[in-house]
Amino acid sequence: MKIRLKFILLFIIHLFLFVNIVYFGFALVNSFSFDVMSVLLEDQTLSHKMSQFIIKYHTLIILIIVVFSYGWILSSPLFHILEWIKSLSQDRYEEPVGKGGIARSLSKRTGAIKYTFVLYRNILSQLQYLTNSLKENKKKAEELERKKREWVADIAHDLKTPLSYVKGYSSMLLSSNQWTEEERLLFLKQIQEKTEYMERLLQDLNDAFKFEYQNDDIIKQKQDIVAFVQKNVIEFANHPTASEYEIELRNDIGQAFEYSFSSPLLQRVLNNLLVNAIVHNPKGTSVCVSLKRETPYLVIAVKDNGVGIKEEVRNHIFDRYYKGKDATHKSSGLGLHISDQFVQAHGGMIKLADQREEGTTLNIYLPLE
Repeated sequence: MKIRLKFILLFIIHLFLFVNIVYFGFALVNSFSFDVMSVLLEDQTLSHKMSQFIIKYHTLIILIIVVFSYGWILSSPLFHILEWIKSLSQDRYEEPVGKGGIARSLSKRTGAIKYTFVLYRNILSQLQYLTNSLKENKKKAEELERKKREWVADIAHDLKTPLSYVKGYSSMLLSSNQWTEEERLLFLKQIQEKTEYMERLLQDLNDAFKFEYQNDDIIKQKQDIVAFVQKNVIEFANHPTASEYEIELRNDIGQAFEYSFSSPLLQRVLNNLLVNAIVHNPKGTSVCVSLKRETPYLVIAVKDNGVGIKEEVRNHIFDRYYKGKDATHKSSGLGLHISDQFVQAHGGMIKLADQREEGTTLNIYLPLE
């Protein structure tokens, strides 16, 4: 507000001085022109008419000179703004500069904004914010595209490996009848495992596409979330892949708690977190799933005492297409990203707890109704 007032006062002073200078100059020219016309023009009637014209319209002439002069001064920032917008439309995310590489809105001597641009300070500020945002978005888009290409290459590799197993074992089974029943079962088991892995991979791809581009509303149903979590944890603990891990359930909210949620989505989230807890940790690792209330949230925590997550990876675990350097080809790089999308669809969030002790803790926050 002070800057605007300063600019207005400065503008009035400049205008007053300019009008007076022009008026004084015009008076001199006017007086001189009368003398010249009286000498050059023999026709006194014509000389008188021209003198009357100048006297009658001298104020209008002064006004036109002032308007055009200040119009040019005030329109200069507008041309600068239009050029800036044109640069943005051509993917040039920089403010146009003049000679010396300094922005035209800034003083070459002090580096501060020019007085003629002060009136447009807010517009320039918003344009600078827009420029920085577009530049950052472009950088993020390029980084995302790079990750996507790397991820597609990994997916191609991930599909190629199990497909080679399926092709190899199926060829061995078809090529000869010399295999024992035990060997045939071993081959079929390998084919089944690789097929299930490819199925999970394609499901992840489908879910990632659906939640990113379709934005479909999820179907929620009110049910006992305690019984739901207990059922899924018990099923997971009884699965052969978890037989060499200690799976524990801790309930701190009571025997039953009615909550509105999507069973298929929340089941995928729990399974993803539990699978990560055993895939990335050695055998014998303890995994604890706990239920508790932390107003205004219902919290489902999945905690393990395994190897933990490296510091450089912690900030990227929910990023799409992200796979850590030490990640195995059992990971599609979408599991936690999809889980985060599913929880956000419930109005909640997943957070990685601070690594104050060994292991990893992922907390699912669901808003209490």
